[in-house]
Amino acid sequence: MGVHLNKKTGNYYIRVEHYGRDHEKVIGPDKRSAELALAQVKLEIKAAKNSSQGWLGFDKFKRAERPRTFADAAQDYMDERADYKKSSISAYTHILSSHLLPTFGKQTLKDITDSKLRKFQIELGNHLTAAGKPLSQSRINTVMQLMRSILEQEKRAGRIDRNPSESVRRLQEPKTKIDPLTDEELSLALSCVTPHYRAFFTALAYTGARPNEMQALRWSDIDWRSKKISITKGRVRGHEGLPKTASGDRVIPMMPQIENELLLLKQSRVVSLDDYLFTNRNGKPIDKHMDEVWKRALKKAGLRHRPSYQLRHTFVTRCIIENLPIPYIAKIIGHSTIDTLIRHYAGWIDAATNQYEQKLRDSFEVSKPRQLVASSST
Repeated sequence: MGVHLNKKTGNYYIRVEHYGRDHEKVIGPDKRSAELALAQVKLEIKAAKNSSQGWLGFDKFKRAERPRTFADAAQDYMDERADYKKSSISAYTHILSSHLLPTFGKQTLKDITDSKLRKFQIELGNHLTAAGKPLSQSRINTVMQLMRSILEQEKRAGRIDRNPSESVRRLQEPKTKIDPLTDEELSLALSCVTPHYRAFFTALAYTGARPNEMQALRWSDIDWRSKKISITKGRVRGHEGLPKTASGDRVIPMMPQIENELLLLKQSRVVSLDDYLFTNRNGKPIDKHMDEVWKRALKKAGLRHRPSYQLRHTFVTRCIIENLPIPYIAKIIGHSTIDTLIRHYAGWIDAATNQYEQKLRDSFEVSKPRQLVASSST
């Protein structure tokens, strides 16, 4: 029970709980009027309790209640997540303003049906990104997941009987394309990167770290004596936060290739702001547009284009080929379990472990005499 402000409309409303369910009534732009209205409701409820009667004013209150719209539900959902990472809040806000609110904002919750949501999911396929490309299946699933979460919160609050988005299936997303560079390609590509940014791409290639983790790296995260790098943060859309997963907080070895580039970077005339390791030429932390730098390097090297994220795949596949234990690789790259690693790199793992087949056959060779030791019993 209380007075609340709808930031989108500028109107105050009061919320009252009656038999375990919340009910709202819009008062207007004057907060004092809303406070007086709430005080009057409280007096009526108190008097009803003292007389052992039900609140007779509830029916009148309910008739005056404005139908709850999706915009109301979305606002409450965001208000309850005000302490989330800034990057998450930014991502949710973008999805709401770009996709969900223009279509469903003014619709009441009861008017949002299964068929409308399925039609909306199909129409999302016709939306274009800032680059002029259709939304990917992954992006469409992300939009629909936010809708599903908002409606699920409304269901838990008892404002709707069921979540209509539950009947809308997720789109099947294409498998992650693993297209690593060979040792020769990597060496050539790095040599063609603009010198100021070469350390950044070298670090991606020899740590397997995510780009947003490298963008948040500071000089204080480098332990020169033990040759270790501490990954404790991620930088997304200009906002820093915790790594993608809890296991993303980790310490990884600093390869000689990285150490050499960092020593050269230390001699740079560019003054790093806030101790950031990788910056643009103005000393500010680098942003997501680094793929353009990588694209130019590949073109200069005469290599076909592959997104810079393939440097992470290059590192992982190299580790697999070298027969490093799968749990160790997962730990180094910040996976919480080995499941994701196995799912994405199954083909590479199979190829790297083929050599074990003959060893396995040899260990069970029937012609080889085997000595069995029986356990003694008392």
